[in-house]
Amino acid sequence: MKRIALCLAGLGFCLLSQAEKPVKNFYFAGYKVVLIRADTFRVEVENPELGMQKLENGTLSFTLKDANGPMPKGKVCIYTNDVRRISMTCSELKADQPFAVDSLSVSLAAGSRGAMNVKARYLQVSAGAGSQFTLEGETDVLDCTTKGNSHVNLSRLKVKKSQSEELK
Repeated sequence: MKRIALCLAGLGFCLLSQAEKPVKNFYFAGYKVVLIRADTFRVEVENPELGMQKLENGTLSFTLKDANGPMPKGKVCIYTNDVRRISMTCSELKADQPFAVDSLSVSLAAGSRGAMNVKARYLQVSAGAGSQFTLEGETDVLDCTTKGNSHVNLSRLKVKKSQSEELK
């Protein structure tokens, strides 16, 4: 019995240690996401039993088990100082503090929404299926694509070079 308890404790420690390594790519389905600038990478999931968390191929995914009803249902706080890719479905993103990154890709689908303050050399944004997104800050190069009655508000984003496309 003692061996089983020690094995389970060791397994839990290994899983916790793996989850705390800095991750730069994220996928969210059904969550309200708050990005908070911090030197130490940390993840806090409100009611983790409502969803599934998985780290695969360098992407940390958060997916709700119950996709019925209004979204988002759960909340995730990500404490980090480096983000490369964010993909969202039926989710909401809030990142008030400016994130300084070399390159960032944000993809929104299925009515996702949010706002982000960013300073990036290259910024790629794709919004589809009724998604709404507001960007502020600055970027050297912006590549923005909207489709399916989506909107990306760029009025508070300083852009040196822009390529925007609206698809039907």
